[in-house]
Amino acid sequence: MIVERLRQWLYEPEVRGVDVDDNSLLAKHASVLHGKRLLRSAFETFYRDMGALCDHYFAAPGIEVELGTGAGFFKRLRPTLMTSDVRKGKGIDLELDAQSMNLKNESVRCIYAINVFHHLPNPELFFEELTRVLHSGGGCILIEPHGGFSSALLHRHLHSDEHFDPKAKGWRTSEIAGPLSGANQALADIVFRRDLDLFEKLYGSQLEIVYRGYELNALRYLLSGGLNFRQLMPSFMDKPLTWMEKLGRPLARYWSLHQIIVIRRRT
Repeated sequence: MIVERLRQWLYEPEVRGVDVDDNSLLAKHASVLHGKRLLRSAFETFYRDMGALCDHYFAAPGIEVELGTGAGFFKRLRPTLMTSDVRKGKGIDLELDAQSMNLKNESVRCIYAINVFHHLPNPELFFEELTRVLHSGGGCILIEPHGGFSSALLHRHLHSDEHFDPKAKGWRTSEIAGPLSGANQALADIVFRRDLDLFEKLYGSQLEIVYRGYELNALRYLLSGGLNFRQLMPSFMDKPLTWMEKLGRPLARYWSLHQIIVIRRRT
């Protein structure tokens, strides 16, 4: 009861009471993101890290596609990027389902996805699509909730419409009822850590994990309140918080909220 009351008090007034699967949430999230310097800074870290990893690991032709763009602004930093979402919205180039992508075979250099993977009811379909649409030497970059102590603790209690269950049986999540509801935020840890041997057995002949790391933006992300909660720190703390995050790099596995996973299609 106390946690729920605190959650309700912390909600951004613009999104309080709005169903997470309602299409109107895209515009509200865009407004929140525009108004929060700390959150924009945290997303810039996501975008710059993904772009750098793509350029480093993927020597392949083809288009670059972002799944689940939502209110994001990655295209401002990477103009040739194709944005997409399962729902139509402003700034969305393609209406795309990650489990059944309307893209040509071997036409993609890189697929980017921030907090999208754990919303997929059937990840196996996504991996099958990756092997189909990715050009040899191309790949996919996922940013997902990290399973470390602080991250797991936060993700277990922050959202009432998602859960964090690293002991879930299998990879499919039957509770998913819409674009943002019912997801298991521990899915990336389940697939790429707990069940890594199974992933490699099923897909290792075509897909390889070439990099795993931790995002150094947790303080900005958390204290900004994200897209759904109030900002808890003034915007001028952007640079000091960034400095603190970089200083904590050696211990990132303990405090980072998000992990980044790079998957490459074998040549």
